[in-house]
Amino acid sequence: MKRLSFSFLAAAVLLVGCKKTGQQLAELAVQDFVRSRVSDAKNYFPGKFEARPYTKRDSLLYLADMARINGMPAPPAPTAADSVRIGTLIYHNYRDEMRNGQMVLDSGEFVVRPSGDVRILVAESIRRKRLQK
Repeated sequence: MKRLSFSFLAAAVLLVGCKKTGQQLAELAVQDFVRSRVSDAKNYFPGKFEARPYTKRDSLLYLADMARINGMPAPPAPTAADSVRIGTLIYHNYRDEMRNGQMVLDSGEFVVRPSGDVRILVAESIRRKRLQK
């Protein structure tokens, strides 16, 4: 009986240990998203990932930046209630080998919603440069 309970406990620990975290699931979603958009999916080589929570406030500030860049009216200003997390922001760099053998280093900023939907953002460094013009 002790052997059976030990086996059950070991199996339970393995199952819990194999469950992916929210960040790992977001990284996998970004990998799938990027892999489907590179020159050849088998030539996509993922690099580093950095993740942080993405809130409604972050989204509104991003939309405000994009509106200013494009000369459009700004969305409403964020409020204290807009600190609710709506996804995970993933910074990701990767290599893409073109069909002619040329290697391209690239990176991107992505928001992964709890549903698994991935949205690509204009990188913050590019937004800052465009806002300075």
